[in-house]
Amino acid sequence: MKYARKTGLVDKLGPHDLRRTCAKLCRASGGELEQIQFLLGHASIQTTERYLGSRQNLREAVNDRLGLDK
Repeated sequence: MKYARKTGLVDKLGPHDLRRTCAKLCRASGGELEQIQFLLGHASIQTTERYLGSRQNLREAVNDRLGLDK
């Protein structure tokens, strides 16, 4: 909060705001929900989805990108 005081944002910025911003930046840069869930310490992936306002991509599974043809 030292830097928030220096910028005058102390009344507008809280630790939770920084936590949410970090999580959203991780997601925007391609971070997987499971990684962000671990970062935030959420027990449930659904909690992380609600927290970020996004959902898992179940149509394109990560194993579909392995490039293995039948």
